[in-house]
Amino acid sequence: MDEEFVGIGEASKMLGMSRTSLQKLVDSGSIQGVKTAGGHRRLTRAAVNAASQKTGPKALRESARLPAAAAGALDRPRALTILVVEDDAATAALVAGLLCDCAPGINLLLASDGLEAVLMLERNRPHILVTDLNMAPFDGFKLLQLVASRPEYQSVALVVMSGMDAPEIKRRGGLAPAVLFLPKPVDLQRLRGFVEAHVQLHAASAQRALMRQIA
Repeated sequence: MDEEFVGIGEASKMLGMSRTSLQKLVDSGSIQGVKTAGGHRRLTRAAVNAASQKTGPKALRESARLPAAAAGALDRPRALTILVVEDDAATAALVAGLLCDCAPGINLLLASDGLEAVLMLERNRPHILVTDLNMAPFDGFKLLQLVASRPEYQSVALVVMSGMDAPEIKRRGGLAPAVLFLPKPVDLQRLRGFVEAHVQLHAASAQRALMRQIA
């Protein structure tokens, strides 16, 4: 049976993400696709369906309900959302435990690779992104480049935790000055301090927004 293909526009609607982000995933090989003689991208429907399952059926249902839910809670400040991207389960569990302990009211999201992270970025718009660098095929460098290229992500605070040494990081493009780099094994107290500071900033911002609504 011949494979069924869909265009970027249809696939972006199926995945609930922007065309730009989807094109980057196709170019990196994270989602299987082909380019026609005219330069148009086509994706296999099977690959798009597989990507849709990356965050699980529950996440997709929550994403579909988001506009209606938001309409009934316009006055309620959004919880501080942190996305952790780490393919090592032990490290992910360690970091998740720390974050939930120092900031129990946060909305914590976990992704095991760059593709899953992009889908979560599109659907959840986190305030803080904590990512590893050495992942395949869509690694942390590509993920950070995507975030830097999108105006809607400019306010996202960025943290990198990696065992990669400085010369290798520089060889692969380096990190922006605003990125907090935590070498592995991660200094958990430093990460705790960073998150606690952002929790306070987020609370102050939410309070100001509430006062503006009351005034």
